Amino acid sequence: MIDHEAVLGSLFDMVHVTDAQGKTLYCSNGYAEYFGIDPQDMLGKPIEDFFHKGLLLPTITMRVIRDRKKVQTIQTTIRNRKLFVEGTPIWDQEGSLSGVVHTYVDITDQDKLEQGLNEIKYIGTLYQSEITKERGRQKGNTALIYRSPSMQQVAAMAEKLAQVESSMILLGESGVGKGVLAKYIHECSPRTHKPFVHINCGAIPETLLESELFGYAKGAFTGADKDGKSGLIEKANGGTLFLDEIGELPLNLQVKLLTVLQEKMITPIGSSVPRKVDVKLITATNKNLRQMVRDGKFREDLYYRIHVVPLEIPPLRERREEIPVLVHYFLGVFSEKYSLDRQLSDQCYRILEDYDWPGNVRELENVVERLVVTSHEEVITPAQIPRYIHAQEASASQGIKVERVMQMQEAMEEVEKQLMQRAFDIHKTSIKVAEALGISQPSASRKLRKWVFSRE
Repeated sequence: MIDHEAVLGSLFDMVHVTDAQGKTLYCSNGYAEYFGIDPQDMLGKPIEDFFHKGLLLPTITMRVIRDRKKVQTIQTTIRNRKLFVEGTPIWDQEGSLSGVVHTYVDITDQDKLEQGLNEIKYIGTLYQSEITKERGRQKGNTALIYRSPSMQQVAAMAEKLAQVESSMILLGESGVGKGVLAKYIHECSPRTHKPFVHINCGAIPETLLESELFGYAKGAFTGADKDGKSGLIEKANGGTLFLDEIGELPLNLQVKLLTVLQEKMITPIGSSVPRKVDVKLITATNKNLRQMVRDGKFREDLYYRIHVVPLEIPPLRERREEIPVLVHYFLGVFSEKYSLDRQLSDQCYRILEDYDWPGNVRELENVVERLVVTSHEEVITPAQIPRYIHAQEASASQGIKVERVMQMQEAMEEVEKQLMQRAFDIHKTSIKVAEALGISQPSASRKLRKWVFSRE
C-alpha cells in the first residue's frame, strides 16, 4: 500500500489541509520544526487562530476560500524561516469547495532568492518586475509593467500597432496608464527617434488651446511673439502626436484637427500659408465619445477618423495580479530617487492588493511614493498605509450588511443578484464568473441571464 504521507513528504517540506471553513484536517509533523506548534494542537482548529497569534504570517487560507483560486505567498515563521506557500482549492464531485491544500517549500537557505523575494507577496514578482524593466530598456526608456493576461494582450496589440500608421485611441478610466502606453507605442515604432509630443487637451485653457496646438504667424494678435510661434502639432512633425483627453477639445478646434488629419497640413493662426506635417496620431479618453457624438458635443467625422483602432486598458481592480509587481517597481523607483532603502512587509502587499484603487495606477504610484518618503524605518508596516485603504479592507471584511428586515427569499435573491453583477463586472465571462464563485459554468450562465443580461 502506498504511504501517502511519505510521498507528500518527499515532494514538500510540509503539507497542511483544511476544510471549506479553514479548520485543520491534516498537517505534517514539520509544523513542530518550523513553527514550534504541535500538529495535534492544530487539528479541528481554524488556521486564522494561529495567524492572529503571529505564528503564520501571512496566511492565505481564507483568501483561497474567498477567491476560489490558487494563491501563493512567501511566509515568515515565528522561528524566522522563509517558506514558499501555495494554497490550492479542493472541489467535491458536485463542484463545491470542500477544502484547501497548502504545500510548503523551505527557501530560507537560498540566500539569493531570499534577498530578492523577502519584500514581495507572490513568488515571481521580482522576476516579472526585472523582465518588464529590461523590456523597457530594449524598447526605449518607458517600462510597461504588466503581468495579467489582459495586459499582455494590450501590450502585444500595442507593439503590433506601433508598426503601422493607423490612428489609434486609448480607452480606459483615469489613471490606468494611457500616457505610458502611448509613449511605449512611440518607442516601439519606426518613429522612435523623432519627437513624441504629449498634449493634454483638458489642461490647457480654451483661450490658449488653439495657439498652442496650431501656432501663430508673426503679428497674428496683440501680445503675440513678434517672430511667431510653432504649434505643438508642428513640433511633433515626423514623430508621434498624443492628444490626451481628446473629449475636452472644443468643437471649433475639432474642425481644424480634422483638416490636419485628412490633408496633413496645418495653418497657423494669422497665416494663409499651410505647412505640411507628418504625425502618427494617438488619442486617449476616459469619456464615452459615441454618446458625446449623439449629444452633439463631439464631431462624428472626427470620431470615426480617430477611432480607427481602439485599445482599451482595463482598470487596476480587474488585474490585481499586477499590483505587487507595480508596487515593487515603484518602490525601487522612489527608493532610488530619494536615496532611501525601503521595503514593504508581506502584510502590506496583501492590504494593497485587496484595495480597489479607484485612481488606478496613478493612485498606486502616489501611495507608494508617500510610503517611501514618510517612513522612518527600512521596513514599511501596515500602520503606515493610509487609513482610507484600511477602511475599505475593514468594510470588506464585514461581509453582507442587513439594512432592513425582509422576506428570506427576497434577501437571498437580492444577494444573488448583486453578487452576479459584481462578479460579471470584474470577470466578464461566465467561465471566469463560475470559477470565482465556485459554481458550475452552466449555473453561472443561467444566473447571469436571470440577473444581469435581462436588464440590458
